[in-house]
Amino acid sequence: MPRKLIKIDECKHKKTIICVDLNNVESILSYVFQDGVDKEFKEIRGLLKNSLRNREKYCKANISDKAKDVFEMRFTRQRNDRIYCKEFHRSKKRIIVMIDLFVGKKSQDIPKKNKNRINTIGGYEYEF
Repeated sequence: MPRKLIKIDECKHKKTIICVDLNNVESILSYVFQDGVDKEFKEIRGLLKNSLRNREKYCKANISDKAKDVFEMRFTRQRNDRIYCKEFHRSKKRIIVMIDLFVGKKSQDIPKKNKNRINTIGGYEYEF
């Protein structure tokens, strides 16, 4: 069954749309609008809306074929936190869905628990 989402931002030409998974909207939005994190989130949104790439801020999770469309927003100024996202491409639009918040990454490697979460996210479908 497709999951539901909420649109929170889009570029002026409506080619890139940023959304949040309805099941996790409260935890994700309360996180990104905290002092200190909000500026970094604004910077990441600006990059995405202008179709720019910065691997320090937003990059492919790249752990398996199941998770081929899963990316991570990286918040590194205060802590080493991640928001896992899935990208969809529909009629020349890029839709980025923020799905899962992971606070306090402690190592370079992705822990097995997170790999399972990322693979699960890779299978999510949404109502557009």
